[in-house]
Amino acid sequence: MTNTTNNTLMVANTVDALIEKRRIWEEGTYAASNAELYTLLGNTLDLFLKVRKDRGLSKAVTDLLDTYNVTYNSQTSLALRIVRLIFVGSGRETKIANRAYTYARVLVVAADQRITGETLPKFITDNNGIDEIRRQGADGESPAALAKKSREYAESVLHNQPSLMSVDMMDDLQPVDGAFYSLALVRKNADGSASVVFGTNNAAAVNTVLSIAGKTLKQKAAQTAEHNVAKQDAEQRAENVAQLVAGIAAAQMPTDVSVTEAELTPA
Repeated sequence: MTNTTNNTLMVANTVDALIEKRRIWEEGTYAASNAELYTLLGNTLDLFLKVRKDRGLSKAVTDLLDTYNVTYNSQTSLALRIVRLIFVGSGRETKIANRAYTYARVLVVAADQRITGETLPKFITDNNGIDEIRRQGADGESPAALAKKSREYAESVLHNQPSLMSVDMMDDLQPVDGAFYSLALVRKNADGSASVVFGTNNAAAVNTVLSIAGKTLKQKAAQTAEHNVAKQDAEQRAENVAQLVAGIAAAQMPTDVSVTEAELTPA
């Protein structure tokens, strides 16, 4: 057996052993720790939901911050004040500042989506953890999820989109295997013409531009739809007015007039 084979076998055995330890940790200590944290956050959410509806309870939270010498100011949100009381304490504000902001954000997102303390652990698990919830916007989707939707929209629209200009498919512009898009850096020349001066199929760069394209295309589609609706509405209003005018004119015109011969004969 060669040294290379021995080395590969040794590394493989070590990695397999570490993977097994990682699995045990994830399913044991780590899972239990997360379960306890999520339950504690659920209890904290229940308190937050009560306090934010009661000015007296809100003042009590502020009084306790002063009593326990926990740092806050007039701009500190109620959620963050409660989190600092429970999770931070005096003198530890800077050590776990990011965690405190994250926990406070989870409370606010959960409250906005009408989650209770009892259902918070499942809510966190269903949303792929605390950090993903922290990134969520008002609609409940994280920037990563929104970017993915924008990329998918761009890919579907651009698949049959007429080209802005045609270029030779040089090696630097070849997409990665299985993909359809790459990026070209275009330079505007002094005479007003354009030249492709650099190309890349870097996946991260391509995905970023596709996300931008998808967002822009969605906005244009929405604007076009709004314009069409406004146009149709204006046309319908014009048609209604025309029908109304015609109806009024018809109502005012005599429909059964009887004229005698005597009336037509000059006196």
